[in-house]
Amino acid sequence: MAEKLTASYGKLIDSPGLVYAFAVLLAAAGIAATALKAEHTVTDGLVALLLSGDLLYGLFLIMLIVLVIVGARIDDRPGKSIALALGVLAAGSIVRLLLPFARSVDWLGEWNGVMLGIMIITLYLSLRVGARFAVTAMGSALYAMIVTAGITFGLVDRISVSSILALMAVGAVAVVMAFLGYSQVRIQMEAARREPVGDSVRTGMSRALPFLLLAGLATLLISVPLAAIAGGPPRDFGLLLMIGGPVGALAALMSTVPLVAMTQNVHLETGTPTRRGGRRQR
Repeated sequence: MAEKLTASYGKLIDSPGLVYAFAVLLAAAGIAATALKAEHTVTDGLVALLLSGDLLYGLFLIMLIVLVIVGARIDDRPGKSIALALGVLAAGSIVRLLLPFARSVDWLGEWNGVMLGIMIITLYLSLRVGARFAVTAMGSALYAMIVTAGITFGLVDRISVSSILALMAVGAVAVVMAFLGYSQVRIQMEAARREPVGDSVRTGMSRALPFLLLAGLATLLISVPLAAIAGGPPRDFGLLLMIGGPVGALAALMSTVPLVAMTQNVHLETGTPTRRGGRRQR
């Protein structure tokens, strides 16, 4: 059974059109679930959190942490990833210092726009330095959060601060699942250094398939009692996690398709051998 599932997944990787179509349909289902909802009750605390800029800056810091951990561990570019993260953190911190001024002159919209622009530039620069796995992990988390929020907010009547914090937890789970799969890719990259990274992505993610499916199923089973029995914020957390766990696993598995396309002709970087006295040193 496991071999057939792995073989089917291997064929699915070679069908990007099918994977992208499924991703679009899943996202559309989340958007439709919220759009068809007649009315939502939004708490004042949530509005204050969104307008304050604290949530956006928190997401910015989380994105840098993912860049450093995944970019350094999987992409084998610790120097570049850390240097980029520190440089962008300095720029984000300068913008953060302007937050009191933005509040005083009612420029929070502009402040959030600048912060969002820095995040987009960071993603672009991460791709330029070769941190492909880090960017894909961030994209998987963002996708899981969007789909989970769309479906869940179509089922609940109230959106609160606790719901948004639970949604960030879903993003964290999605990053962990992506890292779980990419760790298997890294092991395969080390074992097959002469092969293109794209081949290691295929093999590594196929090996990670059972683990990712079990992780998504375990998250679903753990959160179902919480969503069914509890009330208030615990219920919302359980509902978000019940949907976000499987969606995060699917997002990590679907991220294989763009990763293969980005790394098909890329080889693992190795140190350049030095020469002394005309002889190669090993």
